[in-house]
Amino acid sequence: MQSGGLRGKLREPVYQIFTDHLMIVLALVLIPAIFLPFLFTFSQFMMAFFRIVRDTILAMFILEYFLKLYVADSRKEYATNPWHIIDLLIVILAASDFIPWIPLGVIGRSSPLLRLLRVTRIFAVTGRTVKRAVPLRPAEKVTPLVSRMKINILVDGGVIKDAAKEDIARYIAAQGHTWIDMQEVSELDLDFLSDTLKIPKVVLESKIIKESYPKIDFFKNFTTIFIRDSKLQSDGADIRIQRNNLLISWDNNYIITISSEKSELFDLISGDGLAVKDDDFIVRILYSIFSRKINDYEEIVRSMEQNITALEELPVGQMHTFLERSFYFKKEIQKIHGNLLHFKQVMGVIRTRKILPGSGDEYHSLFGILHDESVYLSETSNTIRDNLISLIDLRINTVSVGLNRVMRILAVITSLGLIPSIISGLFGENLIDSPYQVRLPEIFFLEIFIMSLTAYAFYRRGWLK
Repeated sequence: MQSGGLRGKLREPVYQIFTDHLMIVLALVLIPAIFLPFLFTFSQFMMAFFRIVRDTILAMFILEYFLKLYVADSRKEYATNPWHIIDLLIVILAASDFIPWIPLGVIGRSSPLLRLLRVTRIFAVTGRTVKRAVPLRPAEKVTPLVSRMKINILVDGGVIKDAAKEDIARYIAAQGHTWIDMQEVSELDLDFLSDTLKIPKVVLESKIIKESYPKIDFFKNFTTIFIRDSKLQSDGADIRIQRNNLLISWDNNYIITISSEKSELFDLISGDGLAVKDDDFIVRILYSIFSRKINDYEEIVRSMEQNITALEELPVGQMHTFLERSFYFKKEIQKIHGNLLHFKQVMGVIRTRKILPGSGDEYHSLFGILHDESVYLSETSNTIRDNLISLIDLRINTVSVGLNRVMRILAVITSLGLIPSIISGLFGENLIDSPYQVRLPEIFFLEIFIMSLTAYAFYRRGWLK
């Protein structure tokens, strides 16, 4: 229920002024203001100061309680809240100092009972402060897990979008060539996919759900290829790369791709006009997948080269910006370099071993070209990583050199300052009645002379350059 009028107008200003952060600070200030007079002896001025601090803070607590009670939607619920009851206790204990006709006030300000009540007020304020500092977390809503798996099928009749789960087994058993693509696969779908595809659940879970690295696994009845479907999302200073787990498996007449997130591969490749009836249908799809992944990695590596060039041109004075950008950039390079290293090994296995169904020498040579490109990209990413590490070391060394120069100058200033300090300490501040037969101008000349010689020695060593 929303209340209008004056209460509705005052509600927002009251909560903006009397915030929990303000009341926490006031409570922390109140605790030493009450305890210190019990532990130490202070002057009348300091006792009056502590009294003003206590009265002001307690007045703020009183004002906060009654104002929030006034603007509350339900005053009954506000007043009966356990923590607001503690607020009321603080108000009552505070009133014992402000209103002399309250029975607690007539006991006397030096009464042991009133001192005990003041200590009790500390614990009340402290307990309320803990509640303000650690607010209760709202109960998280538990939503039932629902499968988000999307199934796309490429058959002789065309593309079937958002196919049903039952269609997977039917098209696998069909005689024609089929490409079944499953996206946004989660743990809820693993049991169904394991029963339908005859792939152990532990294999699907290790590839799709858990973190793994690109590789080829050979099983008795099937072979799987796992790769990272990495794609550049944003370019420039802030490189963001979308990563997707992609598992590929095939048999004589069908090929299956399973990804943990959304993927554009099916839409892009199916739109290229592949002839489903061709005998090399499966190997053509595999070649298209790896070719597009090579293009995605090329785009990522190109963006990284541009990014490291931008870091090199960053002014030395912007060291904080350089370290922040290079930190996140280095993490991305490490991930991409690892993916490319394993992707290169996958392409090497495909090139050297005839694991592709119905593939002739033509496709082996094409996959050999893809392998060479993956080797080049892996070496380029390694070079970028080494260049970044060298650039970070160079910037840190540059800052260290500048810091060393500052430290040398400070050492020179300190050394020069020691000379008049030592001489003044030996002769004293007043030369009258001194046992040394020396005058003030002579002392001044001696200090200037020694300081000049010292400065010249530092100059010859290069510390003043």
